[in-house]
Amino acid sequence: MEIGVLNGENAKAMVEAAIENLPPEEVEYYGFDFFSNYSLEQIEEKLEGTGCKFRLFKGDTADTLPRSVKALPKMDLIFIDAGKSYSEAYNDWMCSRLLMQGKTAVFVHNYDFSGVRKMVDEIPKDRYRVEIIHKSNDEDTAVIKEIS
Repeated sequence: MEIGVLNGENAKAMVEAAIENLPPEEVEYYGFDFFSNYSLEQIEEKLEGTGCKFRLFKGDTADTLPRSVKALPKMDLIFIDAGKSYSEAYNDWMCSRLLMQGKTAVFVHNYDFSGVRKMVDEIPKDRYRVEIIHKSNDEDTAVIKEIS
């Protein structure tokens, strides 16, 4: 699942990485975005070429995620790269954590932004392991996994 799809390049890369280990028809992708900079049709075209199953949710994640989370399956990987304010990041995390199972990894991009950093820093360390990845050519990313 990806929250903040933008141009669909990351979506396509995520699916292609999953297809290295699974047949395309077993890979499912769920994407949430306003789809205002890039059209839904442009993203659909990129994903259709992979052969995966996918579903895109258009709108503000403050609305779309809480409405959708109960109907979505548990996820293996969640990539959050949407709003940078604390309230946006908090909403995206609170909904995403409901979709975690066992070894699910949640990646939160833009840890450098104060709202995102505050949300990540508040995650209970007795329940989740949080690691910050520092890449020289990109914003910092938090990786969150449940402690087993």
